[in-house]
Amino acid sequence: MIFEDQKISFEDFYSKVNKVANTLIHLGFKVGDKVALLLPNSPLYLEVVCGAASVGVGVVLLNYRFTTTEINYHIKDSEAKALIFDDSFQEKIIPLENQIKSLQLIPVQKSNDFKINLNDLLDVASDQSPHIIVRESDLLMLQYTSGTTGNPKGAMITHRNRCLAFLHWPSIFGYGSKDSILHTGPFHHSAPLGMTLSQLCIGGSVVIMPSFNTHLALELISKYKVTWSFMVPFMFQAIASEQANSMDAFDCSSLRVLLSGASPLPTVVKESILKIFPKAGLFEFYGATEAGTITTLRPEDQSRKFRSVGKAVLGAEVKIVNEFDLQVGVEEIGEIFLKTPSMFEGYFKAEDKTKSAFKDGWCTLGDLGKFDDEGYLYIVDRLKDVIKSGGVNIYPSEIEEVLLSHDCVQDAAVIGVPNEKWGESVHAILVMKSGKNYDEVEINQFMRNKLAGYKIPKSIQFRASLPRNAAGKILKRELRDEHWKEGIKV
Repeated sequence: MIFEDQKISFEDFYSKVNKVANTLIHLGFKVGDKVALLLPNSPLYLEVVCGAASVGVGVVLLNYRFTTTEINYHIKDSEAKALIFDDSFQEKIIPLENQIKSLQLIPVQKSNDFKINLNDLLDVASDQSPHIIVRESDLLMLQYTSGTTGNPKGAMITHRNRCLAFLHWPSIFGYGSKDSILHTGPFHHSAPLGMTLSQLCIGGSVVIMPSFNTHLALELISKYKVTWSFMVPFMFQAIASEQANSMDAFDCSSLRVLLSGASPLPTVVKESILKIFPKAGLFEFYGATEAGTITTLRPEDQSRKFRSVGKAVLGAEVKIVNEFDLQVGVEEIGEIFLKTPSMFEGYFKAEDKTKSAFKDGWCTLGDLGKFDDEGYLYIVDRLKDVIKSGGVNIYPSEIEEVLLSHDCVQDAAVIGVPNEKWGESVHAILVMKSGKNYDEVEINQFMRNKLAGYKIPKSIQFRASLPRNAAGKILKRELRDEHWKEGIKV
């Protein structure tokens, strides 16, 4: 691993993982217990995750942007016995002492506010393997969903679930023991953590970014001859908009593979990335915390299957059904159901939500999609994001794709807002590119040349930024709540 110019060998990593494992045993943890993590990106994060895994302790990965209230919710819901946290989050953590009496609080660094700290415990721990028997059915992690709608749900991920994925991904995306990944996203999100662990499972190296920065990402690729990376669309968008004219300063010729997931990659951004990194094969994939990777669009299909997420990967099955549970025909829109060997075990303490996600052995994540005549899958939208106006279904992602193709638009979100006559009407929220002149009337006219009249937003709002979660997904629930609470009539 490489982190801020610090290099860590596999031998050193293994020693530190064992120290974490023995520390957890010393603290009284047993197979099946859970420990929560609130840490920034660093090698320590991976050491704790792997150390806990080696003794059958499930990890609860907390978003470092969480408030005290949100941390409290996740700790109580997950029934974690302890919380390991970085001192930079101490102000958020101190109130938890009175809110969760049974919780053991373990800061990484020494602190006068707490009796113990992780660094001191690791200093005296053995670096030999504790040889604890861990079964494939034991909990590896409790990974909370993004929470774009409703309270987050804890997806139970076993060792089997993720080991199948970690060893499956190299064959899908074509990386091996001689490759190196640039880790760009937060470790508390399933895909960045999973891709990094996958590379470590088969050898190779990992270059860890503390947090994403376009200039630093390109600099690290060039400096350490990185061969592949997973990024979410907003990262690719940042590179396309800010760095497209300064690529001569970086040698990114080592890049062989780029992965995009978590949300749709706008066509205009994809075209820019293909030009910026002409030697890197671009894969887009459809997946989820609950299931791993389901489908992938391979590099050779990028120029002929715009907006597609490809075909099912080996071992996965996908079907699309209508409201009567009947499979739909080509180009017909329905709800996506899937099967995969890496499927999660259900939602923790939420039998009703688990039951609603599964039907006859198939799982739904609440996405709408369609197949073309060659069997390629297209994600149309989230079921809960569909706008119902006058009895007609309108799919925001289609409108957002058009808006993002406008020269002045940096970011876009389309939602349904209250309308007395039609129930809902289309509302667009836009972030404009700096220094660009724009006009609402002109933007509407631009859309009229590309969309049917009923899809054109009845109102447009301009903002400096859009709310996103750790995966880069726009939090449309927050945007909708603002407008429905205000009772705006358009």
